[in-house]
Amino acid sequence: MSIFSRLGDFLDERIGHRKLIAHALEEPIQGGARWAYVFGSALLGSFLVQAVTGVALMTSYAPSEKTAWASVHYITFTQSGGWLLRGLHHFGAQAMVIVLAMHLLQVALFGAYKKPREVNWWMGLGLLALTLGFALTGYLLPWDQKGYWATRVATNIAGTVPVVGDATQKLMQGGAEYGSLTLTRFYALHVAALPALLVVLVVGHIALFRKHGVTPPARADLKRVELFFPKQLLKDVVAVLAVVAVVFVMALREHGAPLDAPADPSSDYPARPEWYFLALFQLLKYFHGPLEIVGTVVLPAVLGAYLFALPLLDRKPGTALRPRIGPLVPLALIAAGAVGLTLQAQHQDANDAAYLKQRAKADERASIANRIATLGVPPEGPLAMMKRDPDLRGPELFDKHCASCHVLGAHGTDKDRTAPVLDGWGTEKWALDMLHEPDADARFGRSLYKGEMPSVDTPLPGAPPTWKPMSADDKNAVAAFLASLGDTPGEPPPATALRRDAAKVALGKSIVGARCTACHLFGGTGDDADQGLAPELSGWGSVAWIRAQLANPATKATYREHALDPERKGHMPRFDGEMRPEDLDLLATWLHAAARRP
Repeated sequence: MSIFSRLGDFLDERIGHRKLIAHALEEPIQGGARWAYVFGSALLGSFLVQAVTGVALMTSYAPSEKTAWASVHYITFTQSGGWLLRGLHHFGAQAMVIVLAMHLLQVALFGAYKKPREVNWWMGLGLLALTLGFALTGYLLPWDQKGYWATRVATNIAGTVPVVGDATQKLMQGGAEYGSLTLTRFYALHVAALPALLVVLVVGHIALFRKHGVTPPARADLKRVELFFPKQLLKDVVAVLAVVAVVFVMALREHGAPLDAPADPSSDYPARPEWYFLALFQLLKYFHGPLEIVGTVVLPAVLGAYLFALPLLDRKPGTALRPRIGPLVPLALIAAGAVGLTLQAQHQDANDAAYLKQRAKADERASIANRIATLGVPPEGPLAMMKRDPDLRGPELFDKHCASCHVLGAHGTDKDRTAPVLDGWGTEKWALDMLHEPDADARFGRSLYKGEMPSVDTPLPGAPPTWKPMSADDKNAVAAFLASLGDTPGEPPPATALRRDAAKVALGKSIVGARCTACHLFGGTGDDADQGLAPELSGWGSVAWIRAQLANPATKATYREHALDPERKGHMPRFDGEMRPEDLDLLATWLHAAARRP
């Protein structure tokens, strides 16, 4: 006798595992093995994937308002294999929803809810509710924009339930507002309460299934009986491996699971739930005001009541499909409606320009947040990190303070613009265009500075001899010199500019000193230093010049005092009274980079 046989005998004498295995494998299957029976095992396999990956993720996750997003970012972008774990967990959750829906439909079509299997049907509905509960609670745990806003929608829906709605919402949130208590409560539900309930229901579900056996199709040969091993076991194993393989491929293809920007209660975010909740999201669009409760409570309650009552409604003997069409018609309509509403929601979003613009903005914000977080997230949390980054904070500040007059890229609207377009501002091309036609529509054509600066291509009657049309070489030299003033020390010039010729820049500087100081200041001096309206050219286009202009455009470092003369209303206001110094720094830094960006 081999050592493995002796070991097997030793263990069997003490735990009786051979009898348990035989009991599991020798289950009789009336009508023979079928692919239609694999959904339960596939569902159990996908749940095991969730359990294993979930425990692994718990070892690195920190459930608090200031640490949750940072810990998920660490798992996704730093921890070895973390992205794969998150991807398997993310797509495994979606696989559970799909497989469970297929299992539910298979049970309904085969009539496996009929007497004496009613209780097992109800347990299956409980498993469906728990699976959706897992999806809802897990959604919030990354504490990113997508999960935060989608979960807020869900808890607000819970708050519409008559009598108990407000108390239920506060219980879920941990108070009147979202915060760390909300996150820890959802985390406790996700990793403790829901798994415990799921295990109880799964054990009960399997026990009742073993008690009553499978429900064969109405036309099956009931005299044919096969054991679970080997045919049905093989089919179940293939189904489980297929589900795991699909989940694995999706995780590899998407390189894990997406992570949106950190949750920001003050932001404007285009909230959408995951695809399996899109049907309900779309349904709610048809109920407004007092009728909102119809979409949030009445219809879901009617759906739940129908599914619960289906075994009681279908009392005819036999499992043949034709006699049961009447009780199953609502189920078919529910399935068709869910698919139709989901597709409609996706179609509307794909053709909604405003939504697509918001979505692109959110995606850009997420990309920047994930990039800068690789340098470290401060103890104050990811929102503090984002508020210190010019690429994230700059566009917000521009939209709030500058976009009402200026346009820069996608920020601001040309229809309402009353000041120059800032795309390319500070570059040689922008300077050349300004020298050629300062009153062009994209320059000062719509501002109160229109007519203040003459074109260098046009001779001025009565002007001094130094004011004559510039040659192309002189204009290029001046433009090169002005653009060089905005270059950041230690950094290369913009990618759109060629390496600047030092001689050309020097020529431009001499021309500016001889000709432009008739109106402009240059280094604090000029022919009309006290009264001239034209701005200081020293440092023009640099971060320091932009910041000074934002803080107060009526100084000798910018446009001088009478730039804000009461008689000249409409000129650029000063922002040092509205914006914090650090925000002025951020906006100036972002403007400098964004304007010169190709």
